[in-house]
Amino acid sequence: MSGVTETNRELLTKAFAKLEHGDPDDFLPLFDEHITWHVMGTSKWSKTVSGLADVEAQLMGPLFARFAGPYRNIPELVLADGDHVVVLAKGHADTVDGKVYANEYCFIFRLEAGRIVEVREYLDTKLADAVLG
Repeated sequence: MSGVTETNRELLTKAFAKLEHGDPDDFLPLFDEHITWHVMGTSKWSKTVSGLADVEAQLMGPLFARFAGPYRNIPELVLADGDHVVVLAKGHADTVDGKVYANEYCFIFRLEAGRIVEVREYLDTKLADAVLG
């Protein structure tokens, strides 16, 4: 395996190790200023957003506003090949409405120089709409 592959795998493995406990401190700093995030599907939550400020305002802000406490994202598998890292994970959070949001994800990250420049997020969008509104 190449050095880039292993470096990228380690970055995301470390970030998800903290996300597993609701701590985004190693994840958020990986976002490049010009990040593009694709939430795949056809629901209210499905969209493509570019630029860090817009990702925070249009994706992260509305999502985390729905949570009553920490959001945990538990990694099950991390695969890496060059600039790409794939993470299968299970998310868990309690919502402000008293519901449990437990979704499963496949994230495909593309990194450049150790920064996430693109994300493709696959999830059960019907579940997201039902629980998150």
